[in-house]
Amino acid sequence: MCDIFNKVTNQAELFPNKVAIIENNGDTLTYRQLMISVNRYTTFLQNKIGKNYEKVAICIYEGKITPIIVLALSFLRHTIIPLNPRLKSNQLKYLLSSVDAKTVIVDSNTINLFKEVEINTIKIDCNFKYKDNTIVRPNKINNYDDFIITLSSGSTGDPKPIVISEQVKMMRFAQAVEIFTVTSDDVILCASPFFHSLGQRLTLLPLVAGATLVQLPNFTTKKWCEMVIEHRVTFTISVSSHLHLVMDNLLKSPNDFNSLRCLVSSSASIDKDVKSKLFKLLGCEFHEMYGATEIATATNLNQVDSLKKPASVGAPCKNVKIRIVNDNFLDKNTMELGKIIIKSPLASSGYYNQPKVTDKFFVSGYFVTGDIGFLDKDGFLYFVDREKDIIISGGENIYPSDIEACINKHSSVDSSIVIGIDDIYFGEVPVAVVVAMVDDHILIEKQLRLFLRSNLASNQQPMKYFFRKSFPLTPSGKIDRRKLQNSINSFGLDLSAKLRQIQKIKNK
Repeated sequence: MCDIFNKVTNQAELFPNKVAIIENNGDTLTYRQLMISVNRYTTFLQNKIGKNYEKVAICIYEGKITPIIVLALSFLRHTIIPLNPRLKSNQLKYLLSSVDAKTVIVDSNTINLFKEVEINTIKIDCNFKYKDNTIVRPNKINNYDDFIITLSSGSTGDPKPIVISEQVKMMRFAQAVEIFTVTSDDVILCASPFFHSLGQRLTLLPLVAGATLVQLPNFTTKKWCEMVIEHRVTFTISVSSHLHLVMDNLLKSPNDFNSLRCLVSSSASIDKDVKSKLFKLLGCEFHEMYGATEIATATNLNQVDSLKKPASVGAPCKNVKIRIVNDNFLDKNTMELGKIIIKSPLASSGYYNQPKVTDKFFVSGYFVTGDIGFLDKDGFLYFVDREKDIIISGGENIYPSDIEACINKHSSVDSSIVIGIDDIYFGEVPVAVVVAMVDDHILIEKQLRLFLRSNLASNQQPMKYFFRKSFPLTPSGKIDRRKLQNSINSFGLDLSAKLRQIQKIKNK
């Protein structure tokens, strides 16, 4: 199998004058210019770092420099560790120590983050001008088991260092090419950061495929739409929170986005009604996929299958096996809720220097996703909730997604999140955080309470409603449930006080 550097080099020989990268500011780089720039940085980094197989972190603000540095490090066979440049110094210090990184590449905006960190710091110029010289020839192919260490988002706990080999990365690219029919004719938008696995895929996939990469480091609805229209983007994968934000534009003005041939939803499940609209009304091919950084894409729901299985997240991808099991890893029956575990040839080898955590999440060749769901008789997967998001109230399991689905049916509700907050009587109680489309929150709450009483069990009723203009997001674009939970818990609410008082009266 050809490695990533060699593959991009081959594309540069085939399409030397083709635009490889379009930056957010409109600047472009052809494939020849890209590989000449990679050559320059390969020499620079070789002199600064030295021998192969060092662990090298990257903490820079993104642009064309990101794939250039990654390809240079790939040629030199160093392990690449992308970091979030918006983290604080103490967070970065912890992450660097967890992966044994001895070198970090920084820019003028991030160098001060490492003043008090004992580490080899290499400052690079993000506004370089390429010099026309020879392109580095393809490197000999050898094992590159620790190509990249991706730190999980940490939205449900401490980030875990996920080790992915170069071979697995190439297999993941091949999977995307096959499922979404990616070709060298595509113009692919990357609106996810490189420290997230989706950003890595959308940065490197275009270059491996000989397509054009369009970079959008900082997502906004306005900029996403402008970039798609201006650069005639044909393919992208969006995290579901971004997709919700751009959906109105896509559906109201479909002709403006007629360059899109394929759009994919990733990272979290999307509301059934939203999904239905996208499948029916979007003027291009649409897919929903389910997966994780540890296993890549595990299921795919296309437009044909969505007509028969609209609530599912799709059927298993080629060579992927999905099981639903109980706490003892015994298989559940069809349509029965349980833990989702997945075996995939695209799986990570585990977590760096964390054998106990690896053994916990990788069991007998299966990855334990931490999600709850079920399989139907045709093998389609239905995602219900994150196991950590389940609210245990008075010893009973409450699934937030059931309550959210009911709330989202209200015509004035844009979206909702249901979380469990601490309670001295029940342990946890559900509360709803709602983004409304109108300002009359008192009326909406009254209507929601009436509607939910008629459609959900008593223990599923939110104890309190909070209204927000938007939800906090993790750096990778997922809704940050833990931040919401911590924020509301900090209020010190005692929501079961009235119920306890009623119970006392009854017991007299």
